[in-house]
Amino acid sequence: MGVYLNCFWQPDSGGMNKAERMGGPYHPYLPDTLADYELLLSPSCASAVADAQEALARLELSGSRIDTEPLARMMLRAEAVSSSRIEGLEMPAGRLLEYEELDRLGVDHRLDGTEAQILGNLHTLVDGLARAEAGSPLTVEEVCELNRVLLTGTRLAERGGVIRAEQNWIGGNRVNPVGAAYVPPSPDAVPALMEDLVAFANHSELPPIATAAIAHAQLETIHPFADGNGRAGRALVHLILKKGGTTRVTVPPISLLLATDRERYIANLAAFRFEGDDETERREAVNGWVEYFARTTCEACSRASAFEETLLAIREGWRAKVPFREGSAGAQLLDILLGTPVISIKTAQDLTGKSYPAARTAVGELAAAGILRQNAKNRKSGIFVAGDVVEAFNAYERSLATISGDTAAEKPKRPVPQRDARMSKGY
Repeated sequence: MGVYLNCFWQPDSGGMNKAERMGGPYHPYLPDTLADYELLLSPSCASAVADAQEALARLELSGSRIDTEPLARMMLRAEAVSSSRIEGLEMPAGRLLEYEELDRLGVDHRLDGTEAQILGNLHTLVDGLARAEAGSPLTVEEVCELNRVLLTGTRLAERGGVIRAEQNWIGGNRVNPVGAAYVPPSPDAVPALMEDLVAFANHSELPPIATAAIAHAQLETIHPFADGNGRAGRALVHLILKKGGTTRVTVPPISLLLATDRERYIANLAAFRFEGDDETERREAVNGWVEYFARTTCEACSRASAFEETLLAIREGWRAKVPFREGSAGAQLLDILLGTPVISIKTAQDLTGKSYPAARTAVGELAAAGILRQNAKNRKSGIFVAGDVVEAFNAYERSLATISGDTAAEKPKRPVPQRDARMSKGY
């Protein structure tokens, strides 16, 4: 059974104030192992899980109306940017997309520490999901790799992907865990708990959404890394769903909605950390968490579908403006821009498979129609911006920061991007 242990932190005379110098009791939580645990889903929880699985399946199938690659690319980037913003890391979506295009062109550009972390979030999702195959086993090394990539280029890069050897905690002060809101397991328990987590993920007979819910909660409970545990836990959800065959290209913003409704998320996560030996109460606690996670997944799929509809409407508006011949470079670009709204002529050539002159002509026609605007900062690289898509990207992220999804009626619960005025000027 899970248990909050009674431990004592020795006083530290080197602290900067009384709270930091004092010693006292603290209570690290040692969770239940999962690999041999057989969870029976309650009727209410089972219904929510079935609804979530169906919603995920519908989202995957809806890609038949739009090239799934652009939709997946933009959802991945929204997840990476929003996940970073939750951790206090700010970066305009347009700049992220600009840096991606510069990377494709092999053009050097300087990143500050925040930008490096956000690009790390993106690479974690893109690379991790690209490697994942349905039915392939999850490994501890794979989870560590998620964290390693996340921390690349940051001040904690050397500790990225390394299972912690020190006690950590959430809340309280930075010197000791006395009075902390939550204290994860002691470091000596972490390796075995991580092995247990992946064994559960690999052998669970639960639907993938229930497996992902429990694995996410367990990773946050273990808190195995020096930093980036929240972002790694969010990436883990998508990794398990893809390995379980539930998602192939879509990235529903499940964890972002969990983070938006932060108080409820923390309360449900705390309830998951059940203490005691009453099996009925334990199952109720786990079922409560899984049902909450599943219902959030249904809402996430609804938000992702709305974003898809927005992209479709943008494309139809473009087609009305510039009726390109079917199969031409311009017609292909109208699809490509939905997922690559910051693009160079060279990339347009590569992605359409047309000649450079044909790509240049198509980009010029799109610019003349006001669909593309040249990036003023990178004129030498010939970079253009589809401002409609970038603004839709920002609006999607803003909607994910509200519980209702209505940014006009509800104030965002966490930091969000403002309308990027540079888009109208090609920044």
